[in-house]
Amino acid sequence: MHKTPYVLNSIISQLFSKYIYHVLALIATIAMLLINNSALAAVTCDAGFISDNFDIADYTSLAPVTSPPNPKIDQNIAGISNESYLIASDVLTTNGILSAGGVNIYQSTNIPVTTSTEAAQVFRFYQDFANKTTTRTVSYTFKNKFTNQPQALNKLGLSVFDIDTNYAGYTSSGTSRTDYFEFFDQVIITGFTSANPTTPITPIIQSKGSGISSSAPYRQTNTTSSVSCGGLDDNCKVSVAFNQPIVRVDINYGNNVNLNYYDQSDDNGDGIQLNDPGDQLIDIRFDGYCYKPQPRLTYKKELSGPRKANTDQFTVQIKDNADSSVVTNGITSTTTQGSGNTVTTGTGTTGSFKVNPTKTYTLAETIAGTTNLADYTASYACKNSDSEPVTTLDPKNLKMTYGDNWTCIITNGRPNYVFSGIVFNDNGKITSPTKDDISDKYLNNRLYFNGKYDSPTESGIPFTTGHTITLNKCAGDTGTFTSQTMNINPDGTYSFTLTPAQLGSNTRLCATQNEPNNYTYSVDTTSNVRQINITNNTFNYPDNNFGDVIQDNAALVLFKSQYVHDCNLTDLTTISVNYTGSANTVYSTNPISNIIPGQCIAYRIEAVNRGNVPLTDIIIRDTLQKKGENGALVTSTLATPTPIGENSGVPSFSSSSVSIGNNGLVLTNGFPLGITSSDRSRAIRFNTKYGTTITP
Repeated sequence: MHKTPYVLNSIISQLFSKYIYHVLALIATIAMLLINNSALAAVTCDAGFISDNFDIADYTSLAPVTSPPNPKIDQNIAGISNESYLIASDVLTTNGILSAGGVNIYQSTNIPVTTSTEAAQVFRFYQDFANKTTTRTVSYTFKNKFTNQPQALNKLGLSVFDIDTNYAGYTSSGTSRTDYFEFFDQVIITGFTSANPTTPITPIIQSKGSGISSSAPYRQTNTTSSVSCGGLDDNCKVSVAFNQPIVRVDINYGNNVNLNYYDQSDDNGDGIQLNDPGDQLIDIRFDGYCYKPQPRLTYKKELSGPRKANTDQFTVQIKDNADSSVVTNGITSTTTQGSGNTVTTGTGTTGSFKVNPTKTYTLAETIAGTTNLADYTASYACKNSDSEPVTTLDPKNLKMTYGDNWTCIITNGRPNYVFSGIVFNDNGKITSPTKDDISDKYLNNRLYFNGKYDSPTESGIPFTTGHTITLNKCAGDTGTFTSQTMNINPDGTYSFTLTPAQLGSNTRLCATQNEPNNYTYSVDTTSNVRQINITNNTFNYPDNNFGDVIQDNAALVLFKSQYVHDCNLTDLTTISVNYTGSANTVYSTNPISNIIPGQCIAYRIEAVNRGNVPLTDIIIRDTLQKKGENGALVTSTLATPTPIGENSGVPSFSSSSVSIGNNGLVLTNGFPLGITSSDRSRAIRFNTKYGTTITP
């Protein structure tokens, strides 16, 4: 009985010294140099998984140094493997009572490694429980940043250090002895899967101190004396790992409830607090875990043939289909360098780019400088990191999943062939057309009816239903070519793009304008067939244009004038021309009046080219009137003198033209008109005898 006070005093002394030790340990760790935890992570992962662990910053963000403890939820984990899609939460719960005024700390700190001068980052759990049944649990849960759903971690491993005891002494009564402890650390570690989030699973011990129990709860097996450790001492450590993917791990911390405890606090003034453990601590360190990495995509450019121009360059882009944004804009190596069919190594590539697995992307390319993508064919191919091809590939709807590591290549083959042009209004910007106007408005307008597209003065002809362009092999060619027909665009333009395979061995093609029946611009200033010659290493064939104008803007103008006489002319050229004069004295366009049956009418028909392109194969036709046709009351016949062409017999008359004394068709042979003042116009003259019998 008398030994009890002595023993209790011994207990108090030991408790006090242990408390001082812990406080000093906390102070010492504050000043210690922080060392990254990467040296401690040594998890061997299965194929397709990567090894990762918490970084120092992750410990600090989850358990900042605050009083009281303030563990955080939904913290982005930087990790040590340059990953970014893990989110962790840290929650602290208490089952029981903590000592009032006791030291209760949960925070990130660094502690010494016993085998080196380094320090390791840990979660420090420093508690003062009010009784031996009180426990506290720290829970770590993991989510996916992209989906906000639980994220399973494979082979999750962690270690708990400083699982030790502080033996306070004993009391005895006769042969009975009762041992007392200040604390007796006890840890239970459990995990949870996403499939069974409420059913705990037990991890597998990887290593432990020789005195640590072989199953949970993990504690010292020595119950008769102190087991004291400091830092990351292996003697007071248990390291475990889970053999199932874990989305949450709980660490429950308390005391061995089968033992007795004394505390140095003096609630009743006798210096003794029965079954109230003193302050105690453990340190928690994550040893690593495995998970499938965020998908990686390397997108790069290759050329299988020469560039159209050696200056052509290309920029590869990865676009987010959600908003069409270019997610690789900040990468400076995406634009190619090089010439010919060579892309300089290290250019034209995104490098290894992390992809959001919940999104779809488009593999695109743009041009640099004056490059025209329409000049090139493009093919896509992707391979995984094991060189196996991606068989189902849509470059406009690319979706990858965790663990994918693809290299996608866009290959531009031999440039495409592009044939283009415009159907344009060749009016020289004449906005108020007159069909018989040969004033300077037409004759001195070099842009009018010149067969050339003069932009911006002239513009494309708007689309009319049925107005098409056909690209086909030319007449007489025996090569193989599949004809292509397209509508002209609303602005009058058109463009055909052919692959080398489509062009085949053809050395020329012909573009044909197909005009609809109701086409307003019915007068051609160019041929409706354009021959396009194909030359080596030339891939762009622009300006295959077709010029048209409305009828009132036609280049060919005909003037018919007449001269009334008494059938006594012997030379048709002696009569002067004055279109506005009297029809009875000169060739005039004025109406004939006061004609007497049996008189003659001499006619002059002049063809004028008011345009700026030569006209060829012009034929003048004029049908003499015949009684009963088109309301005619008399019949006219061709009379002497012989019809003539004013320009030394040009135009000449066809052998099919009506003969003297007969009624019929006055018909010339074909003749040209030029664009100079000397050859812009030609005229014919012929004489007719007016019938003598009028039948109303």
